Amino acid sequence: MKILFLGETYRADAQTWIQGIQTVSGVKIDTKELPRTGSRMARMIEAIKFFSNLIFSREQYDISLAERSTSYGFFSLFVNAKVRVVAQQGISDVYPEHGFAGWYKKKLQTAIYRRAELIHAWGWVMTPAMLECGADPARILVKPKGLNLDRFRFEAPAQKQSNSAIVTRSLYPIYRHSEIIDAAKILKSKGIHMECKLIGDGELFDSLVQKSKDQGVEDMIQFEGRIDNHDLPNFLRQAQVYISVPETDGVSASLFEAMACGCFPIVTDLSANRAFIKDGFNGFLIPVGNVEALAEGIEKFLNSPEKYEEGIRFNRAYIEKNCDLKKNMEFFFDQYQKALYSK
Repeated sequence: MKILFLGETYRADAQTWIQGIQTVSGVKIDTKELPRTGSRMARMIEAIKFFSNLIFSREQYDISLAERSTSYGFFSLFVNAKVRVVAQQGISDVYPEHGFAGWYKKKLQTAIYRRAELIHAWGWVMTPAMLECGADPARILVKPKGLNLDRFRFEAPAQKQSNSAIVTRSLYPIYRHSEIIDAAKILKSKGIHMECKLIGDGELFDSLVQKSKDQGVEDMIQFEGRIDNHDLPNFLRQAQVYISVPETDGVSASLFEAMACGCFPIVTDLSANRAFIKDGFNGFLIPVGNVEALAEGIEKFLNSPEKYEEGIRFNRAYIEKNCDLKKNMEFFFDQYQKALYSK
């Protein structure tokens, strides 16, 4: 059997998908991805070259796996594969939703959903956009990728580092890290000290470092940069609070990782997060862009973390029931094989 993965292999959740299927199938997966270039023009040139190489390639695959319907998912239409599997990454892969970009991305998404044999929705919140774009409900698999629970082990709240927080989203504008720095300034003005580790890299790294200095919170915000994914559970087990405040989100693997390791989630009030977080019980839901509410949420938890231990343990139980990597990947590969052998 030959399997191809189309997507950004450096991303942790892509590695989870690749390694999970490799483990349960015993098949070494081939990968193809666009080079990581800087300028918009350079990316367009590389995309054209990538597209041409796929069209003229003589390689044949039994199964192709592709991340994001509006990019690698669309590219997968031009791979010589018997079964195409595409995964939606957000509530919708059409972003921005309006204007010319929204129009043509919706066309790309519709094209792949009507031709893919299987479509991954990592949570139910993703399915409305799929159905709107013509996806056959019978082809949609609704289940998270899962986590290696031997690695992402639970740490009891009492064993956590006091007044500690972690952010594991990459440093790009959509994730609004600057608001976390602003919230830290508010906390400091109240005499509340928090040690917050920012894991990851991105185009805003230097400007965020500078902002933390300008706001006088460089003693509270620690930039760890990009780390090996195998080191991530150690950081999560140390932190009391997980913070993530993007303006839009899908079913976040980073949220599941934090829940598994016993972090209390403070996240933006989005439909994707409401599916897993009951505000005030197993996390806090914060309005997008509301720095004061973010600071208040952090302060509320730090003042009495013991009040939320039941919710923290509930999160771990949910992950164990629904997000076991081995079980979920066995289910996925079984579905891939059924689609393949029905050809």
